[in-house]
Amino acid sequence: MTTPSRRQPNIAEAQPANASALDVMNTLPDPDWYEQVNGVEGPTVYTDPENAPVRILGIGGTTSEKSWSLVPLDIALDRAAAAGADVVRATVYELDLPMFRTDWKLEQYPPTLPWLLDQIRQADGIIICSPTYHGTMSGAIKNLLDMLIFLGWDKPAYLGGKPVALMAYGGMTSMGVLSGLTQVVRGLKGITVPTHIAVPERAVDRERIEITDERVLDRIDEMVTELMRFARQLRQPHQAPNIPPRRGGVR
Repeated sequence: MTTPSRRQPNIAEAQPANASALDVMNTLPDPDWYEQVNGVEGPTVYTDPENAPVRILGIGGTTSEKSWSLVPLDIALDRAAAAGADVVRATVYELDLPMFRTDWKLEQYPPTLPWLLDQIRQADGIIICSPTYHGTMSGAIKNLLDMLIFLGWDKPAYLGGKPVALMAYGGMTSMGVLSGLTQVVRGLKGITVPTHIAVPERAVDRERIEITDERVLDRIDEMVTELMRFARQLRQPHQAPNIPPRRGGVR
């Protein structure tokens, strides 16, 4: 499972102004260059994309390195990997993104943001798992999703009809997380799979760091099965613009 690094090298001289990481990657023959410049692993390039494994990206976590909300996310990713998918995990802590600013160019953000955008472009399906904070998704998860404004000039734009599986970890108000995530994913032109999962705190064994509730595990299996099916059926090329906008594009 691939995760980004918090290391943020100076990339000012390594790529032209206003160029996205994907633009630069497409001009270079060596895929290892991406890791050398950005400090994180780039997407695997397949010679036969139609028959390549389904790519699933998991997004979740908190600003703390250890987050119980990662337990259900990791289980879902493990299930997807067991079904033959290439899986990547992007956590709030590892991305270490600042607050979203409408007046910042893409290159003003840490290199983990271009990495995230490229992983979304390469993904055939996405899993988002947020902790429950006061009845809704965490501010950090919402902030991360706001950064996806930079996908607005892609073809197709934003999530481009990709299937998205939604999970929430927390107490009795976790349904508010799923409702909020549904609205955001819809706004980003994603398609949510039918099965949403609210994982209660009591379902996680904190000593063994695993979910012990078989009903929750069964629903995770069902959700992943749906995601894999939709991902195979809906996969399509996703391209970044040749010249990204100078601003985030928010009014």
